[in-house]
Amino acid sequence: MNRFNIVRYTAFSLEILICSVIQSVPGLSPEVFGGRPVLLLPLAVSIAIFEGEVPAIVFGVISGLLADAGYSGPMGYYSIMLAVLCFIVSVLMENYIKTNLLTAMLIGTISIPVIIFVQFLLFYVSMGYGDVWVYFAAHYISRIIYTWAFVPVFYGINRFIAARTMAE
Repeated sequence: MNRFNIVRYTAFSLEILICSVIQSVPGLSPEVFGGRPVLLLPLAVSIAIFEGEVPAIVFGVISGLLADAGYSGPMGYYSIMLAVLCFIVSVLMENYIKTNLLTAMLIGTISIPVIIFVQFLLFYVSMGYGDVWVYFAAHYISRIIYTWAFVPVFYGINRFIAARTMAE
């Protein structure tokens, strides 16, 4: 591993830690219309855009474990989903899709609602709670939009990091 990889991976790790603290500590990421963002989701995806499969999976799993811990839900949901998502994104970006902001926004537009909606189905609807769609409208729609709003932010930060630390 060269020094550029060490610097890049350290920067990505610091981003993950900072976002984990921001989303886990009450009040640091304010609720907007009843929902708080899942910051580690767009962060992991934006890292996967610029990395190969193995680093993308590793950062996806780490981000997922911290997201699982921060939301005090069942451990493993976000780590599994982000590992799979980051692998798919990495493969697509290396082989089939051009890396740019539009692509990142499209990936976020597809992946964020799917992951959050599946979480809602697994951990709210399947438990048999009443008024599930009212709860979804009150808390999950805003969470999806709020999370998606961070895609360009993390894409820009990670594009800068990747551009400055890729070996030539």
